[in-house]
Amino acid sequence: MPEMIVVSEPIPAKTPLQIATWSPTKYNGRFTAMTAGYLTVINNYLALTRDNEEVMTQDNTLLLVLANTSFSWDADKEILLFEGKSYKIGDELYLGGAAFTYPNANITDQIKVNWIDCGLNKGWLGG
Repeated sequence: MPEMIVVSEPIPAKTPLQIATWSPTKYNGRFTAMTAGYLTVINNYLALTRDNEEVMTQDNTLLLVLANTSFSWDADKEILLFEGKSYKIGDELYLGGAAFTYPNANITDQIKVNWIDCGLNKGWLGG
């Protein structure tokens, strides 16, 4: 009878964090509103929540959409480098931009994100 071989359970590959981006143009590259929130991850997307101690919902969480030239992401350390500062998940972030809702805002055709996977219907266009 052949010897039984025990196979370990496969270890799922970590899915890279998704960061929604947009490409500013000379017509829409300057927004003057400000927001503050805590950097968080929801459904594997980078987001902002207004309070890091409450349960994240569509009412208190915004998809973070950054200008494609304004940031870098260190996947190994899970650090966002934005405007010369480093932020980790849970850090408070202040940034200029504009709020929008999906699909009603006229800027959503410039946003590269899969809204079905994201699960949020509001966002913050920053950077």
